[in-house]
Amino acid sequence: MKKLSTLLLFMLLSFITTAANVTSESHDSYKIRAIQLEKWDQSSRSVTPNPIECYLIDKNIEVRFFKYPETPITIQIKDTYGNIVYQNMDVINQQEILNIEIDQLQPGSYEFFYFDEKISLKGKFEIE
Repeated sequence: MKKLSTLLLFMLLSFITTAANVTSESHDSYKIRAIQLEKWDQSSRSVTPNPIECYLIDKNIEVRFFKYPETPITIQIKDTYGNIVYQNMDVINQQEILNIEIDQLQPGSYEFFYFDEKISLKGKFEIE
């Protein structure tokens, strides 16, 4: 039994180190950074999975939808002063990925907001 648990531990460690090597692979032409999203200002305490993932890729923000939005959504980007520098209030039917060009934004701190009928998400990112 001890040998089996040791073998399983080594197998688990090999998967973890493999995943770390794949995600830490450097890209010479651009940087990829995940924007960590957190629930924001939600009054009800229900379990609602995040409907999106966000990545800062060089001069773009890539928003990946886990399923197609069925209700109207709002995506906003605000600067450090709370000014809205980007807003999209469209229903995005049959779209898995939304690319937002941010090359016009100055270096600094920004906040990313996602709103739909069920959830509000907020994430922070930096432009260097």
